[in-house]
This record gives sequence, C-alpha cells and structure tokens, in this order.
Amino acid sequence: MLVQEINLIVLEWLSRMLLAILFFFQAYDRIFRIGLKEATNIIYYQSSEQKFPLPIVQIGVYVTAYLELISSVLLFLGLFRNEALYALGIDMLIAAFGFSYIKPMWDMKYFFPRFILLCIQLFLPSSTAVFTLDNYLR
Repeated sequence: MLVQEINLIVLEWLSRMLLAILFFFQAYDRIFRIGLKEATNIIYYQSSEQKFPLPIVQIGVYVTAYLELISSVLLFLGLFRNEALYALGIDMLIAAFGFSYIKPMWDMKYFFPRFILLCIQLFLPSSTAVFTLDNYLR
C-alpha cells in the first residue's frame, strides 16, 4: 500500500470521526441539555420581523436535531456512510435556509467547518472508508 493511499484512509477516518463528534454533541446539547422546546423558542423569538409559523419552526428543530443525532452515530460506527452524509447535507441545507431567512448576513463560523468536513467526506472515494462496520458486515 502506498503512502498516499494510507494518507487518504487516515484522512477519511479522521474527518469522519471529527464530523460525527461535532454533529453528535450539537444534537445532544439541543435534545438533552437545552431541550427541543427551549431550542424552538430561542429560534422562534430570536427573529423580530420575519417569522415562520411556530409549527414549522418546531418541525425544523425536531427534524434537524434527530437527523444530526442519528447520522452522527451512523458515521461514528461507519454504517450507511453515504446515506448519513446525504442526511447531514440536507440538515445543513435546512439550517442554512432557516438562518438566512432570519438574518441574511449570518455568522458562518460554526457552519463552515462542518460544511468543509462534509465536502471532504463526499469527495473521498468509498474505497478509503476502510475502518467502518459496513466493510465488516459485507
């Protein structure tokens, strides 16, 4: 095995683990520490002029929180890697739309690193995902 191949395998594993950790603790915090009801209230009352109806905000908060939690666990385990990445991509689109609607010039300092890690994972070929349960279950 060439050094470049080993580097790609390590890059895939490190970026997948980091992405899983970031999304897991984001979801864990929102679901178990803050609470989904409180998170909904924070987002809903944060905007003074432009508001989605409260049920839409509730659906968005609940869907994104559980998408992040489930997808991050799947990424950590290496199960359904591509599906988990696609789900996180959809989650990020929902979040970007919501934040842009509330405040068109929002701070991307937390969003952008996750986006880059997601892009790295999507760019890497599946053959570099060596340390996954998917490989052992085949």
